[in-house]
Amino acid sequence: MIENARRFELLAEVFADEFGTKDRVQGEILRSLLKRSIILVTRLRREQRLKPGQSEDDIDLVRKFNLLVENHYKEHHRVKDYANLLNHSPKTLASLFVRSQERTPLEVIHHRLALEARRMLLFTDSSVQEIAFAVGFEDAAHFSKFFKQQAGMAPVEFRRANVLA
Repeated sequence: MIENARRFELLAEVFADEFGTKDRVQGEILRSLLKRSIILVTRLRREQRLKPGQSEDDIDLVRKFNLLVENHYKEHHRVKDYANLLNHSPKTLASLFVRSQERTPLEVIHHRLALEARRMLLFTDSSVQEIAFAVGFEDAAHFSKFFKQQAGMAPVEFRRANVLA
């Protein structure tokens, strides 16, 4: 742990030094330092996330699942859809998430849907029905029920409570 802290301290010192140096290669050196810091953070995070009985493949599968949700949450609302895309069963994904002590796969999907709905309620003038369709619900009433479960209030109440006048 101390070794990692020292690596980050050294990297910060080099960043500070490089920011003070103005020459033609500064941009390239800063990009290289940024890449190095991303690699260090990624390695450290991987070490911290690896739990007893968990493999690198497990972490990669969770990451792939999260990436798929980010890219397809408007079209796919079921764990089964993502399991098919990953060539695994829904049960395999569920047990993997339990081992990882993450939210369940369905909670991840619902969280992303609710996040997008909140964003649209706050930053667009779209109606609740338009937002429901935009995030993949065919029925605005079903969307409103879903949103209330996620946010604790109806979409119209959420907008009213959070939009600045």
